[in-house]
Amino acid sequence: MTEFIGAEVARTLSTIPVRASRQMTATEYQFRVSEILRLFDIDAVADETGVYYGGEGVELEDQPLVEAIRILLARRFGIPEAIAI
Repeated sequence: MTEFIGAEVARTLSTIPVRASRQMTATEYQFRVSEILRLFDIDAVADETGVYYGGEGVELEDQPLVEAIRILLARRFGIPEAIAI
């Protein structure tokens, strides 16, 4: 994903109020991200080391959605120490 898309998604999401709930572990975070992405028919599988995408990866038009999901989950549940989004 380009820096511009990531910055634009982050800027837009910063206007949405999200209340932090609790801190997730890195593994919980990876699995939650992959579960939500699969709801959008994005082939994503998680394990303890990260989220992996099938085939050619994430389509260009889906990249802002993936970034938004990662940002919103990180804001809602805290960014796990081992994860850099």
